[in-house]
Amino acid sequence: MSECLKLLKELVAIPSVNPVYGGPGEADMEVCVSDFLRTNGIEYQVQEALPGRNNLLARIGPENLPAILVEAHMDTVGVAGWLEGSPYDLVEKEGKYFGRGSCDTKASLAVFMCLAQTLAAQKSSMKHAMVFAATVDEESRQLGAVKLAEQIEGLNIVAAITGEPTRSALITKHKGACRYTIEARGKAAHGSTPELGENAIYKIARIVEKLDRYADLLSAEEGRTFIEKGSLNVGKVAGGIGFNIVPDSCVVDVDRRLGITETMEGAREAIDTIAQTETETEVSTFLERPPLNTDNGNWFPQALTESAGKAGFQTEFKEVAFMTNGVAYAEVGIPTVVFGPGDIEQAHKADEYIEAGEMEKSLAILEKFFLS
Repeated sequence: MSECLKLLKELVAIPSVNPVYGGPGEADMEVCVSDFLRTNGIEYQVQEALPGRNNLLARIGPENLPAILVEAHMDTVGVAGWLEGSPYDLVEKEGKYFGRGSCDTKASLAVFMCLAQTLAAQKSSMKHAMVFAATVDEESRQLGAVKLAEQIEGLNIVAAITGEPTRSALITKHKGACRYTIEARGKAAHGSTPELGENAIYKIARIVEKLDRYADLLSAEEGRTFIEKGSLNVGKVAGGIGFNIVPDSCVVDVDRRLGITETMEGAREAIDTIAQTETETEVSTFLERPPLNTDNGNWFPQALTESAGKAGFQTEFKEVAFMTNGVAYAEVGIPTVVFGPGDIEQAHKADEYIEAGEMEKSLAILEKFFLS
């Protein structure tokens, strides 16, 4: 078993389900990662992102070199419905390693930790300094990355990699994400006299119908490529008490994905306009993150492509619909690429796995980038 796989097994064994899924969060992962850094003589900083939930940062390399941020998140989604065995026991079957986080994204974290270990032992051969970071809360509001972005300038970071399962392809463009809750208020009444009340569920039903038509328009826009088109999904509706009560409140959750030519302001305005077609409605914002739109011709993705070739691999630029921590770093003005081992098709699944050789490929490419 490779060093990356040994480390992945250790990381998967630590439950780090994000609290939004009812989990314990990243505290035990923080201990594991900080112990690893300390054991390898790597000095690190602890950065509080949320109460009791901390990012870890470590700068490796000569102080006179500008740094590349290499970041992966420590949290995972929940484990309800896991298909077989324990989700915290990395199990190999026919060249696939199963376990929660094995793909998203403890594999990236393991690769970046192995990279930090290698670079710490070869500082004099480094072409770029590295800032290793392990962050919290990616699976909810990305508040760890948002907090980390505040440190970019002080650490002389000039480019960033955020770890996600890309099969070592370079994702330079992905859609943004806006998440809104629309609440409609009505008037309660007995179910036998509904005319005396005002049914909040009916209001939401009419709003959802309009949202559906809006989603159809977004997907049908001609002259726009996949990465330029937005999308919309109604993910949850909640309201009412029972059969015989006119509901006085109903809430709907809306997920609006942004194409790279769209703005958060434009998306919010459209949702507001639809909600306001009914009386006594309110829109609240859970999350707004812009798209990632790194120029493929920028020096950083080009240098990563060259490093892949030197490592004996061909890589490619890709555009994807899912959103990552990368937008937090791009927003402060540095070229950002999403890169890491594993296949996004396995992320969040009840039989999540990573294939053998994936981590070693990503590590080889990064070593070529950082070392002379």
